[in-house]
Amino acid sequence: MSIARLVVLLALACLATPVARAETPVAQLVKDRADAAERVFQHVVTAWKTQREKIEVVYTWSVRWLDAVVDRDARTRKQAFADHLARMQDIESEATKLQTAGTVTVLEAAAASYYRIEAELWVARGKR
Repeated sequence: MSIARLVVLLALACLATPVARAETPVAQLVKDRADAAERVFQHVVTAWKTQREKIEVVYTWSVRWLDAVVDRDARTRKQAFADHLARMQDIESEATKLQTAGTVTVLEAAAASYYRIEAELWVARGKR
């Protein structure tokens, strides 16, 4: 496990509110899951921009956030896919800038393009 991943996991552990899981209603757990995915996504984007994490981890947490939001309220499915696409568009744009600056590899920028295209496909289909 990389140091960056360990730091992210420890940060999540510190941010988590201790609750008795047996007594927590499912709706609260579903909400907490979406909130946690959003927080982790923000952290891994920062880690990626400073070369402490790979772009695939950014993508993975965006998809986890997407899944958690859809699970929280299926009526928000269309918006959740649009939000994931917007995140992937932002990441692709940032990857292009970072590649030009020599901060990330061509592979990272190409992966960002793939993730954006995939997100567009999901929006067009309305599903993964």
